[in-house]
Amino acid sequence: MLNVGTIGEARDARASRRAPNWTLDPLGSKTGGRLTVDRVAILRIACVAAETGARMQREGLSVDPLGWMTASLAIFRGQPPIEACMDRGGCCKAILLHGLGLALDIDCDELEALIDIDDLGKEPGVVYD
Repeated sequence: MLNVGTIGEARDARASRRAPNWTLDPLGSKTGGRLTVDRVAILRIACVAAETGARMQREGLSVDPLGWMTASLAIFRGQPPIEACMDRGGCCKAILLHGLGLALDIDCDELEALIDIDDLGKEPGVVYD
């Protein structure tokens, strides 16, 4: 069985339920439950996964990219990247983290200080009041 890490209690105030366990064998029969995902969310996950793997290789890091994608991280307020990156804001955070070569589990507040976090959840080209 491929051990890709476990997810602890979600620290984000929005998530009051226990986060799912991502310790699954990708070739096994255990499904881990159903998840409804938009097509754009799949693209965001794939983009972050590709950038994660590329960074690990580029920088010669001994971190398992799949382990990073499924671990509970402070940057996503306790969510694993594989879930957090379904949203535009989480995807942007992960791309910035890897693009800037920041610590793999930088504090969320530290990253948000570098960017206008309010703009991360907004779609480009839309005027918001």
